[in-house]
Amino acid sequence: MGAGRPKQFIEIGDKPLIVHCLDIYEQSSDIDAIEVVCHKDWIEHTWQLVKDWHISKVKWVCEGGDTCQISTRNGIFNLEGKVKDDDVLMFVMSSSPFVNDEIIRDSLRVCHEHGSAFACMPSKYNLAYTEDGQSSSHINFKEQNKTINMPWTSTFEKFDRLFHKAFDEGIETEVRSYVPTLWVALGEPLWFSLDTTKNLLHATYKEDAEIFEAVLRMENRIQ
Repeated sequence: MGAGRPKQFIEIGDKPLIVHCLDIYEQSSDIDAIEVVCHKDWIEHTWQLVKDWHISKVKWVCEGGDTCQISTRNGIFNLEGKVKDDDVLMFVMSSSPFVNDEIIRDSLRVCHEHGSAFACMPSKYNLAYTEDGQSSSHINFKEQNKTINMPWTSTFEKFDRLFHKAFDEGIETEVRSYVPTLWVALGEPLWFSLDTTKNLLHATYKEDAEIFEAVLRMENRIQ
């Protein structure tokens, strides 16, 4: 986003984006503890934000990696010996402040029923499959596709077991890899949970900060 810092630390309405996100889980009665995975140079700063903004549920902050998959792995492995096998982990992005209680509760519901949950929305558009990036000879129709988002939710035991297998055997450890691609590669179904159009907003470009600020003001989350 050209901010000279990891995007979750940019300020939206005088509050860092990561704090807007942490507030969601701090206030949720369904969340017991929070772990933050971030760039190693920002770990101390994260702890300071936790203190300054009174985020009492943050119990761990650990070092991320060069890819989403490595950061996810680090977060899981950091919890070994600290949580129970049947504890439920919910992975979210600290650059997406529009998860709500309904999304959290439905993710937990689906996870309890099926062993895992992935927030999904119906696709709005047909998708043109392409290998060269310039042309297509196949259309994936919107009625047969879902847009995968976060949260990703499952038990600690399942996350830990599948990520050990992935990194021991080199399965879905590439830059483009993430939890849903690993699930599919290992033959695990993606069980769909609730998502919203607003939750599809993620901080990616400079303009997103302006959109976030407008929406947060509309929701009276900032003055």
